[in-house]
Amino acid sequence: MSLVRKGLIAIVGTTGVGKSQLAIEIARSVNGEIINADALQVYKGYDIITNKVTPSEMHDIPHHLLGTVRVHHEYTVQEFERDALQKITEIHSRNHVPILVGGTHYYVQSVMFGKSLVRQPRLDPDLRKFERQNEHKSNIELWHELRDKDPVMAENWHANNRRKVLRSLEVLHTTGRKHSEWVRETEMARKNEDVLRFPSLLLWLHADTKELNERLDSRVDSMVGRGMFDELEQLGREMHEQGVDTLCREDFSTGVKQAIGFREFQPYFHACHTNAPDVDAHKAAGIVDMKTSTRRYAKRQISWLRNKLVPECQTTLDKTRHARVFVLDATDLTQWNSSVRDAGLRLTRMFLAGDELPDPASLSPAATALLADVKTPNSVLAWKRHLCSVCSTKDVQVWLNGDDEFQQHQRSRRHRRNVQWQRKNAREEQADNNGSVKATQEDHTDNNDSVKSEQGETSI
Repeated sequence: MSLVRKGLIAIVGTTGVGKSQLAIEIARSVNGEIINADALQVYKGYDIITNKVTPSEMHDIPHHLLGTVRVHHEYTVQEFERDALQKITEIHSRNHVPILVGGTHYYVQSVMFGKSLVRQPRLDPDLRKFERQNEHKSNIELWHELRDKDPVMAENWHANNRRKVLRSLEVLHTTGRKHSEWVRETEMARKNEDVLRFPSLLLWLHADTKELNERLDSRVDSMVGRGMFDELEQLGREMHEQGVDTLCREDFSTGVKQAIGFREFQPYFHACHTNAPDVDAHKAAGIVDMKTSTRRYAKRQISWLRNKLVPECQTTLDKTRHARVFVLDATDLTQWNSSVRDAGLRLTRMFLAGDELPDPASLSPAATALLADVKTPNSVLAWKRHLCSVCSTKDVQVWLNGDDEFQQHQRSRRHRRNVQWQRKNAREEQADNNGSVKATQEDHTDNNDSVKSEQGETSI
């Protein structure tokens, strides 16, 4: 097997763009085996709410790490990295091609690059123990505690991101060292070694926002029709049997409970179980909320690609030329076979044969635009929170997480409206001030005229 044959194909992109379909097409063509890289699809059951590929769609292609983890086990990225690397070794030993596919992009990054993610110290295996010890504290109290003890790390987390704030406090509590120190050590280690594990081809499936959102909305409707509510109710029963309060917000942040839909429909199920009169309204609201959450998740997936995974690949490309990134335009479903399937198969065959690959920006206008807009990878600790002085009030402060979110906020309708309102107020205030000055000057002139009149002088 040649060096390139011991490589890795990775297929990434937002939810709803056809990643699994392309992976299966490629696997059938090049004797490949698929490794799931979706953090929710690793769990057993709940195939509808996690959008697993069906057995008939697999076409007898081996799928690894798909539906293998118990629902109540909190599967970590470190466990995934270990398991995926083992599967890749096994697949290479059979002279097959490993195809890593999924939308949990930090899972993909952990496998492609050694030390690409911040390594955590070994902590108490009961991850909820520290949470229970601090459950009486509010989010802002915990964030202030972190700011006092590790201000560098506090700047990385929003005060409402309770889980991450707790994690940083737990690192300090357990190891006696600041979380920010562990982050610095990881980044220093990355600078001193070549971190790319395999010669890699990354295929990024992308669809324009308008078309993607319509597709995602339709998929939610399809999931409802295929029995999603039965799965959600079953998951709720399982959580209740485990003593989990499913109406507690913090309990939606771990395991399969993170699946979009579980949180959104809790008010509906609560209404059903209490015979509330507005059940149908809660159901309709839940569907709307699920569609909104799905679209937001797609945005976050794109953000990770643009800001972290793709920049990491391009930085490695500059050093070794063994990590190549290609954008496949999945916007028009009528052109999917030519724009996605055929292009993906052609690039995969060229990569495995060791042939010279084309310029990634030449594939489509979407590829040109997206790759030109990729960010330069930054230090984790360079991330900062921003306070918008324009939109903040005396009672409510508007904080933005990182430069990208701050810039996006500045382009938002809300911010632009507040800027216009602020400018209008400033002009009116300036006009009032000018009017006051003019009035004062006129009063002064009138007084002078009166004095002159009294002295026998006429004002002209």
